[in-house]
Amino acid sequence: MERLLRKEGKAHVFNDRATLDAVTEAIIERGYLTGVEDETDDYERYGLYFDDPIGYQVRSDGSSIPLYYAEIKIIKGTDKYHVIPRTRPRRTN
Repeated sequence: MERLLRKEGKAHVFNDRATLDAVTEAIIERGYLTGVEDETDDYERYGLYFDDPIGYQVRSDGSSIPLYYAEIKIIKGTDKYHVIPRTRPRRTN
């Protein structure tokens, strides 16, 4: 998180490990495909909005905002994935 704050001025963080696990399970069960960048992409994105905050975006000035959306990036043809709390779905071309 500190590296992202220095590099980008903000970082997205889950509330805790239990929330990360619950979000991961929910996206796998009910998430919707948000797209792929293009045919050469090695992963697909699935996302889901939540009623309660799942994490927060912390900024280098010390402020923060709650996050209600998360996405999972699944590497095609594998069981490897990365779950990310976000402010909204990532824009695709």
